[in-house]
Amino acid sequence: MVTFAPRLALPHGAAAPDSFRGDGATPPHDRFVISRMRDQREASYYRDAIWDFTAYTPEGMPARLYFEYWGTEQATGKRLELARELRWIVFLLAWKAHGRPLSFSTLLRYLWGLRFVARYCENAGCSIGDVFADPIRLIELVGELPGGAIGIISTILKVLRSLGASETGWSVVDKKTIQTLRGYRENYRKALLQHPPLPTRVYSSLISNLARELDEFEAIADRYLALVRIVASDPMMGRGEIQQFKIARRLGIKRGYQRPTFDQLLSEYNLDAYFAAKGLLRSCVGLVSGLSEVQMSAKLLLQVFSGMRDDEAISLPHDCLREVTNDGRLHFILTGRTTKLHGGRVKQTEWITSRDGARAVRISQRVADAIYGVIGATPGPSDWRTRYFPLFISPTYLPLTGNTTKTQPHGYRPSRLIFAKFPELRARLEPLIEEKDIQELEQIDPHRAWRSESWCKAGAAWFLKSHQLRRSLALYAQRSGLVSLPSLRRQLHHITEEMSRYYARGSAFAKNFIGDDKQHFGNEWQDTQPVSAALSYIANVLLSDDVLFGGHANWMEHRLRGNDGVVAVDRAATIRRFRKGELSYRETFLGGCTNTEECNQIALKWLDVDCLAGCRNMVGNLTKLNRVIAAQTRLVESLDSNSVEFKAEKADLDVLVATRNKVVGQTQTGSEAAL
Repeated sequence: MVTFAPRLALPHGAAAPDSFRGDGATPPHDRFVISRMRDQREASYYRDAIWDFTAYTPEGMPARLYFEYWGTEQATGKRLELARELRWIVFLLAWKAHGRPLSFSTLLRYLWGLRFVARYCENAGCSIGDVFADPIRLIELVGELPGGAIGIISTILKVLRSLGASETGWSVVDKKTIQTLRGYRENYRKALLQHPPLPTRVYSSLISNLARELDEFEAIADRYLALVRIVASDPMMGRGEIQQFKIARRLGIKRGYQRPTFDQLLSEYNLDAYFAAKGLLRSCVGLVSGLSEVQMSAKLLLQVFSGMRDDEAISLPHDCLREVTNDGRLHFILTGRTTKLHGGRVKQTEWITSRDGARAVRISQRVADAIYGVIGATPGPSDWRTRYFPLFISPTYLPLTGNTTKTQPHGYRPSRLIFAKFPELRARLEPLIEEKDIQELEQIDPHRAWRSESWCKAGAAWFLKSHQLRRSLALYAQRSGLVSLPSLRRQLHHITEEMSRYYARGSAFAKNFIGDDKQHFGNEWQDTQPVSAALSYIANVLLSDDVLFGGHANWMEHRLRGNDGVVAVDRAATIRRFRKGELSYRETFLGGCTNTEECNQIALKWLDVDCLAGCRNMVGNLTKLNRVIAAQTRLVESLDSNSVEFKAEKADLDVLVATRNKVVGQTQTGSEAAL
């Protein structure tokens, strides 16, 4: 007899399920304990149609595995047999297989893929074991699977094959068939369309809309949260007259129970206009919905200015924000956790953010403090092993909607902030797509047929997916010059500075933030740097219609421009050269710089005219040069003509004007020669 310990990622303090003692392919007995609550009571048995793993998630969020794949329909003998097979496979993966501990999310993905197999087997009148042993049926099954499930099934087959038929009770297909499945998975991954970045106008509009949502809440936050407290403090406050009568009768109150209705309270707290503008129900349900919308807006804005994933943002603790001062400047650091690539186990991690991100945290803390106050809790330092106080605590803890969430000894649950469940908020946040947005996407990736995709139509609302925020921040929060929209430049200015300071390769801070976490946003920011620089170079140099001058511009004219006057652009090759470090580009006041090495002409002031003295790496832009001349002229005119500063700044202005005159003269000469 062999003893198999559960291969589950268990949070600190969780009560482990039973170990399995047995040999061969005999399943455990029906009352084998699959999971336990934190107080040691049994939560699930092997025989159960639902395995409850809630106590095994870091935040205690509801976590269940449903083996009855047919939902609410009537069970048949065939379906019950397939459900038994599903339980056995998941048990094998979590108890008998080797490897690192499995998180609930991993088990959930496995079961998601297996349920497709069960549906196929029901229609084909066979068992899961029959399919796993038959290459022909297996290949036929693949044709009915979504792409993501193919990889899951191939992984499960590999594990079952390694265990052997003596332990599983099944023979599975050979290695060659499994490799064929993995090949299908790779083809799917290559064909899978990457989340597109947000076009700069859409991105800027979204940031503005999110900021406006928080502005409007802050203007009425004191009154709104006071209303939350008073309605939650009395079971009859804010309820309708009939509901108040029923509550009073249930509580044995015969007279004097009348309380203001919700409409009366809205008028008293001067919140009628806010509820109308947000489309909130004039009831306790609407009051709770309003809190969830604020949390959703704050979470999205926090992702905009940090690059966090959904689960990382939702699981932030109440005390996540830390302020540090370096070189006389205030910086904002977020401390949270990630379970990515750690077998479901919690690992502390940090991100840098800006004042905008810090503001989103503080607004969320105000909402959270109101909820904690109502339920009599005081947020302290969070520790996922003992006590957890989420920043985005679920408003369902408030005794307002009839489905109040119960508190747990180890902490509280965060909100289930799924953007798809906020249609009214979506309508206010998502800007309409314009033709220039599609053209910008085509410039970013000209090989993708954007206009053939159903969502990418002028006049349609941009359908936001939160991962787009992460990719867009990585692409645009660089000093590459890719962003030309002034409003977005202003919005991202501070976060660009912070990320350049804390995440840049060679930064003294980068190792502390990123460490060995390959999934940290700082790595994505670093990896995207050459892509952002390459796209900026293509747009501002190779495809620019502006008059360019300088050493690199002259090189481009002689080496890249063909006899037809068109610059040859190989986008993929250009990006590869940037990734290899063979090309570089960063924006400057006068245009751009292509120096791949450390510059020996670093400016001591805002403008270094030494770049104009024949630097081979310079790409000057006549439009930018004119703007700089205008600014420098205003500066010179504001100075005392007898001062040393005036003479220095006037000398710089003379160089700028002389350069412009030379460029304009050469341009006119070239135009006349062309005629």
